Amino acid sequence: MKDLAQTLALLSDQEITLIRKVETCEAYLTIIFAYTEQEGHNYHLVAIEEIMKAVCALQCAWLTDLYHIRLEKAFITNRLQHERGVEQ
Repeated sequence: MKDLAQTLALLSDQEITLIRKVETCEAYLTIIFAYTEQEGHNYHLVAIEEIMKAVCALQCAWLTDLYHIRLEKAFITNRLQHERGVEQ
């Protein structure tokens, strides 16, 4: 049970890191949109779109990783609850 608790703690740390990465992507997308509203005419439209797509792709990959971690945490939590219930 100790190993599961340690794994859960490690996953929680990874979850926090991924949440911050996803939030960073969202913040930078907001900046891209705002800057494009002001200065977009000075830059290459396709390049701006490619930059936005790259940030979105990173965000999507990190969200997928985040959801996998949350699912793994849910399974571990369920197993810990089951083991505690059996021990009581």
